[in-house]
Amino acid sequence: MRRLQTRAVLACLVMVACLAAYGAAADASTVSEQNAVREAQQYLRTEAFSLKGLVSQLKYGGFSSSDARYGATHCGANWNSEAVDSAKVYLKTEAFSLKGLVSQLEYSGFTSSQAAYGVARSGANWDQQAAKAAREYLKTQAFSATALIGQLEYSGFTASQAEYGAKAVGL
Repeated sequence: MRRLQTRAVLACLVMVACLAAYGAAADASTVSEQNAVREAQQYLRTEAFSLKGLVSQLKYGGFSSSDARYGATHCGANWNSEAVDSAKVYLKTEAFSLKGLVSQLEYSGFTSSQAAYGVARSGANWDQQAAKAAREYLKTQAFSATALIGQLEYSGFTASQAEYGAKAVGL
């Protein structure tokens, strides 16, 4: 009876060892996949990316589609944080309404929830963004106050934000 128990225990240990080895083999990555992970991490140190955007960048850099996908999904990125960083960069370069910034982030490959998260935590002052947009519009075209407010609303600003923007530029 004792021998039977010992054999059963040994058989279980062998099975556990085999399963562990199989799991480790399944988690093993190729050299190309490891390189894609390292390259993805390098890109993320210098610029904010969505998952889709990072996959595209890795493919542009010469990685196969599967290696690029592997690198982007295994690089340790927090896509919500990437969306916040990306939103902040966009706000530094041009004026956006809340709706416009969400759309821009989605266009850049972020999911709707990631885009909403990024915009909500971007620190944007939408009145100031409307004023910035108003100044940008006036650089290229003359507007009446009513027309400028209409243009700002068309761009996604609320009525009160659009009015603030027009007043901020003296209309």
